[in-house]
Amino acid sequence: MPGIFGFFRSFGKEKLSQVGEGITQKLVSWDPETASQAEIEEMIGELDKLTTEAGKAKAVYEKDKAEAEAAQKNYDRYMSAAELLNKQLEEAQAAQNQSKGQELGASLEKLLADLEKLRPEVEREAKEADEAKAYYDDLKQLAVVGAEKLKSARVQLEAAKRDMRRAELDQQRAGARAQQAEKLAGLKSQTSSLGVALAAMNKQAEDARASAEASSMKATLLSPEKEKEDENIKAALKEVSGEPASTEVNFADRLAALRKK
Repeated sequence: MPGIFGFFRSFGKEKLSQVGEGITQKLVSWDPETASQAEIEEMIGELDKLTTEAGKAKAVYEKDKAEAEAAQKNYDRYMSAAELLNKQLEEAQAAQNQSKGQELGASLEKLLADLEKLRPEVEREAKEADEAKAYYDDLKQLAVVGAEKLKSARVQLEAAKRDMRRAELDQQRAGARAQQAEKLAGLKSQTSSLGVALAAMNKQAEDARASAEASSMKATLLSPEKEKEDENIKAALKEVSGEPASTEVNFADRLAALRKK
């Protein structure tokens, strides 16, 4: 019966070992730095398998350990009995009690034969317990490594998401700044255009005034200059024409006429 149990345990550990090797290869090739959400979800599934297998391995180890301890305890009990019989045999021989010595000798012979049969089974149980513990420790360590990688991948992914979000916000802010700069440039262009228009109108007004001034000056320069009239000549001309020379002369004549009356 112990041999059958040992076979099933060996078969189970071999099957678990194949699963463990597959997960180990995935863990080695998996890079948390560049893991995507889909890869993380897949790794969570692999880690679930790994922890499940680790749980099974622990159960196998605890069973093998209990069987090894029971086998060792039974062997120790037989060994203690053999030592007691050997002591009794020595006492019987010292007392020269041949019948008792023969009886004890036969019992001791049988007990030693049983011990010799038990010894390999005890060693096998102890070895299986050690192997089961080593395998369980390996799976547990793999689970720890997988969990650490998974946590690292999640941190990296969250950091990548934050960086992507910051990049999007920066892009939006840059776009907004570009739009503001474009509007400002348009306003500056309009202001500059208005200044150019005002300058053009001012220049046109100045040109018009300059043109008017030039025309006036030209007309003055081209018009014949009137000679200043000689008052004596003017008076003489009037006198010979029968026109009063001046208002003052007319007043004198009128006053002289009034005196004659």
